[in-house]
Amino acid sequence: MKSSPETLKKLLNELQNDQNCLYEFDYLSEKSPNAFEWKTVLQGSQGTIYENGYYMIKIVFTEDYPSKRPDVYFLNKIFHPHISSNGWACIEPPSPDIIDVMQTVENMFVEYGKNINHAYRNDARRLYETNRNEFENEVRKWVSAYAKLEDIDKYYDL
Repeated sequence: MKSSPETLKKLLNELQNDQNCLYEFDYLSEKSPNAFEWKTVLQGSQGTIYENGYYMIKIVFTEDYPSKRPDVYFLNKIFHPHISSNGWACIEPPSPDIIDVMQTVENMFVEYGKNINHAYRNDARRLYETNRNEFENEVRKWVSAYAKLEDIDKYYDL
């Protein structure tokens, strides 16, 4: 089953109107809407080293959705073993469903050490393995420098 722009537009509209949906999705660019590129904002989970961080997430669908999960990118910088330096999130959600994908991304704030041997970002993995306190301090520095709520606005006019 292939996704068309119309199918993804319909899904986006349904999610935007679903009062029980935990995520606020929109087109990545409001100036030139593309049904295959969405955005949402995630807040770092309370009680984690990513707490107080706000992250603009870019979601890129292909025509293979829902058979293939969309790719997820963090637009602002984040120091995480499973997120590449260009923001691509290396995830394995239980299904390609967009809600499962987003819940998996949110779990990355809590489970940053999970599957550390398969980490995508080597500098973060090495620091995590050799000096956990220094790793956590580095994450907090990045949260303070790159994940402020007031900085999210710059991603809204893409």
